[in-house]
Amino acid sequence: MKNDSLTLVIPVYNEENTIENVLTDWHHRLKKWDIPHDIIVINDGSTDNTNEILNNLSTQWAFLHTYQQNNSGHGAAIKYGYSLACQFNNDFIFQTDSDHQFTPADFIQFWNDRKEHQAIFGIRYDRQDPPMRKIITGLLHKIIFDIYNIDIPDANIPYRLFHKTHLRNLLAVIPTGAFAPNIFLSILCFKSPDIKTKSIPVKHFDRPSGEAKLIRLGLLKACFQSFFEVFKFSYTLNEKLEFMNSKNEQDQYFIEREKMKKNEEKAHLKIA
Repeated sequence: MKNDSLTLVIPVYNEENTIENVLTDWHHRLKKWDIPHDIIVINDGSTDNTNEILNNLSTQWAFLHTYQQNNSGHGAAIKYGYSLACQFNNDFIFQTDSDHQFTPADFIQFWNDRKEHQAIFGIRYDRQDPPMRKIITGLLHKIIFDIYNIDIPDANIPYRLFHKTHLRNLLAVIPTGAFAPNIFLSILCFKSPDIKTKSIPVKHFDRPSGEAKLIRLGLLKACFQSFFEVFKFSYTLNEKLEFMNSKNEQDQYFIEREKMKKNEEKAHLKIA
């Protein structure tokens, strides 16, 4: 029986100083754990040498798949990467960032729990970000709890694992053009009765170089936009959950039918 396989999704913007180290660390760690994998990198219109570095690495590494898009923002790059990952043959999809603020070492906890949970989310402890970002995460936590009555401490964390079948259906119902699609994926997973979720604390580090992409006024604007989208999404949540859960049931039916078919073929071969 083949090992479960993984597609890793990483958006990147102007990370010439970190991207090669991030990719190397992830590849070596996954190889050490004997996890078959592909890595998808979405270059969100970088203006430094990131693109040249990625092009050079992709000629050396068959597992690395790089895609370019005009600068459209972190959320758009994530959603594009997820959509591409759903087209690969791998069983699971994981998303993280390219700024080296997370360690691949924490991933093994996620991988070990993949059979029992369809979605697993990190929670940054001892978070190494400016105070304003921590305050915004706290506000988002409270807003989601007040509106949806669910406790998601780190709803937008870029460290999360999905079963591909479920992620495909989740993507079909998140708002078009959402500034932070990961927030809505978190809400849907925690509200769906058919998706078993889990949260795991993960280490968080200072950025080794560069600075956070959204700062000052831009960060506040992004915050208000995200909060408004979260509020608006509550009015269509039940409809989206019904559609998504119906698709999950259909997928499960076809998966079970395929298993039965394979078992019958094996039985016939033994008799023959």
